[in-house]
Amino acid sequence: MAARPGSVTFVAVLTYINGILNVVGGVILLIARDQVAAPTGGGVAGVTTAAIVSILLGVIVIIVARGLLRGSSGARVVVTVVMIVDILNGVLLLFTNQVASGVVQILWSLLIVVLLFTRRANGFFAGR
Repeated sequence: MAARPGSVTFVAVLTYINGILNVVGGVILLIARDQVAAPTGGGVAGVTTAAIVSILLGVIVIIVARGLLRGSSGARVVVTVVMIVDILNGVLLLFTNQVASGVVQILWSLLIVVLLFTRRANGFFAGR
């Protein structure tokens, strides 16, 4: 059984942080959607959709992040899929003229996916 590499622990911490930030950011965006949509020119529906997707993804990520620490391949797959959806949500943010938020969300999610598939991480998840 392979020892858990530091990169997997780091990814689990980033994943928890990502989930919390998605929920908090989604709630804030949902509350302030009228103020965000008007000045940016993005539609209220687009901002509302991005907020709800952020909240849902955040909850899912928080739930499965623990599995990463245990070496669960299922958790790895779920987090990877959620990060891909998170990247798509970041692209949606770009189209609602929230460029900074979208870029940060895309880069953060890409970092998590890349670190989940390093050689040592692959060995850890294969050994479970």
